[in-house]
Amino acid sequence: MSDNTYLTGGNKSFYLHFAFEHEGLDCAIHDLQRSLRGPTKGLTTPQLSLRLVQLHELMTKHFREEEEGCFDEICAQHPHMCPATRKMETTHRNLMQQIDSLIDTLEADKISENWKEQFDKFVTAMKEHEEEEKAFVRRGLELSEE
Repeated sequence: MSDNTYLTGGNKSFYLHFAFEHEGLDCAIHDLQRSLRGPTKGLTTPQLSLRLVQLHELMTKHFREEEEGCFDEICAQHPHMCPATRKMETTHRNLMQQIDSLIDTLEADKISENWKEQFDKFVTAMKEHEEEEKAFVRRGLELSEE
């Protein structure tokens, strides 16, 4: 288990922290989408690159907290759920590879339509993962549906 103090407040406290972190990621992604698709489209490639790096950092921190805190706690409370936490960790690695690729290809391709399509695929994958993970964490922390 990690040294994250919010875990000492019980499962509900952790889940609230977890949900808040997801909202932050959602806001960052939505802001990027709006900047790419909005009427002004005033985002330069260096600005977009910086914001992707910032999103990468948020994701890294968030995934680490989940893997070293929440998932460890779920495994401790419900050992039969450990294989599913490993699946979530694999998805985390895949999502990190996708954003790494977006950052790398942005420098080479600039903000092309192909790059935007890849970004949209990343966004879809993030949303799917978030929904699956929220349900999984609620089950693992024995919390009722929202």
